[in-house]
Amino acid sequence: MSDTITSETSLPFGKHLAANEKKTRDKAVSSLRRYISNGPELSRLELLKLWKGLFYCFWMSDKPLIQQDLSEKLGSLVLDMPADNAVPFLDAFWEIHCSEWHGLDRIRLDKYYMLLRRVIFYSFLFLANHDWNDERVKEYTTMLLNGPLHPTNPKKPDSIRYHIFEVYFEELSKVLELQKEQGEEINLNMELIEEPIRVLTTDSVNKVVRTKAKAALADWEEEKNAEEASDNDDEHDDDMDED
Repeated sequence: MSDTITSETSLPFGKHLAANEKKTRDKAVSSLRRYISNGPELSRLELLKLWKGLFYCFWMSDKPLIQQDLSEKLGSLVLDMPADNAVPFLDAFWEIHCSEWHGLDRIRLDKYYMLLRRVIFYSFLFLANHDWNDERVKEYTTMLLNGPLHPTNPKKPDSIRYHIFEVYFEELSKVLELQKEQGEEINLNMELIEEPIRVLTTDSVNKVVRTKAKAALADWEEEKNAEEASDNDDEHDDDMDED
């Protein structure tokens, strides 16, 4: 079956997501959150239809505070999805945004970059909530490599790839810091989570993409080394206090 979105692929509130009235759109987003948390697992066509509506819902948000609030709400939707439907949900998000990206004017780009950042943050938070399970992490990183970070697909916008490089490890750090603050044990296989960026350092057909991927990894390695040195200093200070 084709993944074409048709009028036969319907959700109970779909047309309201892109309504002219903010009140109607807000009500539709709230209904959506309840629906996905209690409803059935959604098919790929339904997920694409859903993100098509949400794309234009976000398009209609025209003030900074409204945009920030909505990006938070849309980004966190993944936490309400049934766990096995979460990565397909994210896959549909990236497919719709990659396909619609070149239709965005410069005025709207910044708010969509903000949305991409929030989706990446909540994607990591979803994985953290599932104890960084290797299979789920692998499913997520494979989705990225087959989607927005595909190393050879010219239909995936380089500007989205560049933005992912810019925010990927920043948002990962935020989630890991949250776990540390809450005293949670972190069971993350770092090589798995780094894999999509690492693949693009060698496999991308675009030299600029390869260069930016290498720079993102280098900055991340520097940050990890600095944090490790800081942790070692703290342990040393604790030992001195005990003496």
